[in-house]
Amino acid sequence: MFTVLQITTVFLVAIAMALALAHALELPGKLRLDKKAYYAVQSIYYPGFTIGGIGEAAGTIAAIILLFLTPRASVEFWLTVVAVIGLIGMQGVYWIFT
Repeated sequence: MFTVLQITTVFLVAIAMALALAHALELPGKLRLDKKAYYAVQSIYYPGFTIGGIGEAAGTIAAIILLFLTPRASVEFWLTVVAVIGLIGMQGVYWIFT
């Protein structure tokens, strides 16, 4: 069961990171658009990013659960601590800058 939680957590976090990377890579192209075209293009991306954005919150929650289930005396525990801090930081950046 623990392995299933690890794989699920990695999968959810990978979705969140893929969306963040896609968003960063599309920005230079969007900056070249005028206002009308930008809003037209934005509506195309919105549904996919909304559905995939569930991976951010779910990945953070799954990582926190994984943290509580990982033995404290292991290297995996401290790696999970770093991952949880990174995920919470990602959420913080999102909520501060939006």
